[in-house]
Amino acid sequence: MRMYKVLSVILLVAFAFAAGVKLGAHMGQQQFVLQEGSVKAALLVGELRVIRGGNAEKLIPSKEIELDGEIVKALTFRESGLPWLLWPSSNAYEHDRYLRSAAAYRIERPAAIPQLSFEENNPMADDMKSYGHLVRDRTEELVRDYGK
Repeated sequence: MRMYKVLSVILLVAFAFAAGVKLGAHMGQQQFVLQEGSVKAALLVGELRVIRGGNAEKLIPSKEIELDGEIVKALTFRESGLPWLLWPSSNAYEHDRYLRSAAAYRIERPAAIPQLSFEENNPMADDMKSYGHLVRDRTEELVRDYGK
């Protein structure tokens, strides 16, 4: 009888832990997205001012670089094997459709970061070149997998 009590306590603790992890991951993701709201709002204000000022062309390079970063993140998420941690919200995303759209665009316009050049005395040159290789590889993967 004592063994059943110990086993019951162990199962209860394991269930509570699993539920806590699941709840923490789900709520943590939501809170992170909400937390980013103020920063994204400020960035959008700056972009809208540039557009309304008739200088939309100035935004294109930064938006291309932003797209490169988002493609890297999306393909890393795809291969992480952990989208179940964000269930049920992860099921709302149509990742394949979104990635096909990005692939079609990248077929028309190549990734920006691999085309950037850096002076050798730049302390970030090696890191940026390495990131450029990652972006190039991920863009090739995106086009291969979704550009059909």
